[in-house]
Amino acid sequence: MEEIKSRDNQKLKNWAKLKQKKFVDETNLVLLEGERLVFDAYSRGAEFEAVCQSKDFPEKFNCKIYKMPEFCLETLCQTKTPQGIVAVAKMEKKPFVLPTKNFLILDHLSDPGNFGTIIRCAVACDFQIYALNCVDFRNSKTIRSSMGTIFDADIFEITKDDLKKFKNFEIFSASMEGQSVFNNFEVKQPFGLVLGSEGHGLSDDLKQMNFKKVSLPMKNQVESLNVAVSGGILMYLLSNK
Repeated sequence: MEEIKSRDNQKLKNWAKLKQKKFVDETNLVLLEGERLVFDAYSRGAEFEAVCQSKDFPEKFNCKIYKMPEFCLETLCQTKTPQGIVAVAKMEKKPFVLPTKNFLILDHLSDPGNFGTIIRCAVACDFQIYALNCVDFRNSKTIRSSMGTIFDADIFEITKDDLKKFKNFEIFSASMEGQSVFNNFEVKQPFGLVLGSEGHGLSDDLKQMNFKKVSLPMKNQVESLNVAVSGGILMYLLSNK
């Protein structure tokens, strides 16, 4: 175990830069903050470059551990209540491959919390994820919202030119005009599910594709649900058709 006693420590300064997207992109490293997230990620096979801690933990990590006072650890934290531990973890972007199982196409999602919740649901339902012009999945809030499941997720960033590669798959989108997801109909697997942005729905590039429309019937004049909520419901229901 190595000790860091000053905020001027060069390693600490370099890790603190990972709070900026530019340095995440350059290094493929992210900061994992808090006991539960660090331990969940490690149990899922996340590869750690370093673990920084201001107090002792029983877990033995397969990487170098740095002990430091709380005021040093706080330079790596983005939450208001640091929990005494931050891990520096490797997280690389994956090259595009066609789906091998059920999948999501996420269209211009901008809220990192929603993205993280969708990742968690997708892992629970065993879906691959294709992100089109979305917030960076390596955003710290996205990672925290995924509760560590992001390290078990298949996530691919795509462009609009990649959309034509999905033409041979059955793909559903949620629409008030679609047939009720509770109706009896067959779903050919693997299938895709498109989820649009929180405020604007599907982009023009995706509207032009011939998706099968399904709806979630709602009562009491409710017109829509949060994208993560509706996405989770639809993944479960369509998977069991």
